Amino acid sequence: MLASRFVSRFTSLAFSVACALGTAPANAADPALQDAVSMAGMQLYLNSGAPAVIIAVVRGDEVVIQGYGETAPGNGVEPDEHSVFRIASVSKVFATDVLASLAAKGKLKLTDPLAKYAPDGIQLQSHGRPITLLDLATHSGGLPRELPNPDAKPSDNPYAAFDRAYYWKWMSANKPAYVPGTTTLYSNLGFGLLGDALAKAAGTDYSTVLTNEVTRPAGLVDTTNVLNDAQKKRLMTGLDPFGKPDANATVPDVMYASAGIYSSASDMARWMRWHLDGARQAKEAFALDHLMWLPYDGLKSVVGTEVTDADGMGLGWVATLPRNGAPLLLGKSGGLGGFMSYAVLSPNRDLGIFVVASRVNFAMFENIHSQVRTLAAELAR
Repeated sequence: MLASRFVSRFTSLAFSVACALGTAPANAADPALQDAVSMAGMQLYLNSGAPAVIIAVVRGDEVVIQGYGETAPGNGVEPDEHSVFRIASVSKVFATDVLASLAAKGKLKLTDPLAKYAPDGIQLQSHGRPITLLDLATHSGGLPRELPNPDAKPSDNPYAAFDRAYYWKWMSANKPAYVPGTTTLYSNLGFGLLGDALAKAAGTDYSTVLTNEVTRPAGLVDTTNVLNDAQKKRLMTGLDPFGKPDANATVPDVMYASAGIYSSASDMARWMRWHLDGARQAKEAFALDHLMWLPYDGLKSVVGTEVTDADGMGLGWVATLPRNGAPLLLGKSGGLGGFMSYAVLSPNRDLGIFVVASRVNFAMFENIHSQVRTLAAELAR
């Protein structure tokens, strides 16, 4: 089995990844850590039905990356730390990294009304009070999940129906469904608008502000909204919900903040390390980023944000208080373009876990969440 052959090479891979990330462990990684990650990754792979699964774990100065399966069905090529994939809606917590960074630098306030960053001539409707950037970041703006333009021309690209002009036109003509801050309703539209606001606050386009505030400071080399030719060669093939290879259609730039990012396991490990280092150093941006801003208790309703397994919303993160042996966790999942992803941080325990599977199967989410949380409980002890 491909996965078994990969496990046999695991120790050397773990060591090479650790060195690449700037650590110098005496024996690659703690054997208990290696074993826990290997077992969890194998279970995730065998239960996923996906051509490939990659798991990356950061704990203190230790880094373990494990891959299983094939980068494309039948090609016999095992995934590694440099394989490229989409992180789907995990892109949202990169957007809130930007939000926290700009807030810490005084370039915006979390409580700024979205209207402050609307295009010239656009007057936003309100329901009770204006929508703020914090409302968008916590999915509590009362906005629809999706907003395709009904007048979009037919296209082979399923994302072509989402466009910036229609987003803002709709916002100028429609009130939020609920008073902002009273209900969570997962909204890709909201994060598209947040991306526009972040770009305007920074005086540039969204990809540039993402680079300036996140990917460059974190030392990321494969995390991008637009792949170059070399990265395209390393892009894995994901399967759509019907088990067929996904066409990997590109998303318009108004979707970059909600679901636009491509990355690699090496970069995701670096990103988690950057978060955990920032928390250890008590940097303001990370203090903002790791707070639970909107407890579920007392909200009128909670839809689309993992209500049964969580306690509230951070900046894009779903926050879960310690329970059943697991520590405080910040989690974000995603599914798009043939890939399903899940990132978990435990800043209090200096722990980060990331998993990606190359198949969109939403019934698989519960299994991924459960196994990752179990692994977090094991590794946080």
